[in-house]
Amino acid sequence: MNIDIDTILYTTLIGAIVMAVYLYMEAMKKPKKPEYKTIEILECTKCGYKIEKEYEPGDFIGMIKGKCPKCNSPMKIKAIYAVEKTPSKT
Repeated sequence: MNIDIDTILYTTLIGAIVMAVYLYMEAMKKPKKPEYKTIEILECTKCGYKIEKEYEPGDFIGMIKGKCPKCNSPMKIKAIYAVEKTPSKT
């Protein structure tokens, strides 16, 4: 079996180019970062009624925010946390 040196060289060169293109394409893929939304829990200071709503900038735990829809007492922010947004299925 007599293989020409040029054939070996060209095959190696083509293989190296294909590998370089593949590695470049893999490096360019960026991992998708999860998106989050921030939620706050409001609790009535009198009857304990709880509401979950979207966070507003400037809010903090312990802040009095609004009135209770049941007993009209002040509502206090008890918790603020982030939840991952679920991707919409189309």
